[in-house]
Amino acid sequence: MKLFRYLPDIYREYRYVNYGLLILAVIFLLYPLGVSIPGEVEPYLPFELPTVSSYITSNYPDLPCSSCGLTRSVVSLYHFHLDAALAFNKAGILIVALAIAQFFLRFPLLFWKSSGLCWFDLIQLFTCGLVIRVFLDTSMILGL
Repeated sequence: MKLFRYLPDIYREYRYVNYGLLILAVIFLLYPLGVSIPGEVEPYLPFELPTVSSYITSNYPDLPCSSCGLTRSVVSLYHFHLDAALAFNKAGILIVALAIAQFFLRFPLLFWKSSGLCWFDLIQLFTCGLVIRVFLDTSMILGL
């Protein structure tokens, strides 16, 4: 690509970042299988993984939080309770879709040796983070 030829070749260094992102994507996609929602769903795993309450909700309960209910939304989505997932937080569906996409986007970087592909991946990672942040903020402001 002509756009990326002026940028430095970062393929060798970026492959370690890619391995780390692949491991994080696998952990993110498997973690909700071990979490339960009391009174709603039980974990798929024979044991339950710990959850931590949010700093904002525990210290500032009157402050609106755009990520409140996100874990419950993702866990409900994994148990195919779409209505509950949307009721907890609408961004849960977006985040799971982007996590699945990130999982599959890691593989071309394992096999194709292209510095341009590495730079493109950095740009799309930044864009995904920005989309999630804007969606969470917009849904909090509009009360969706």
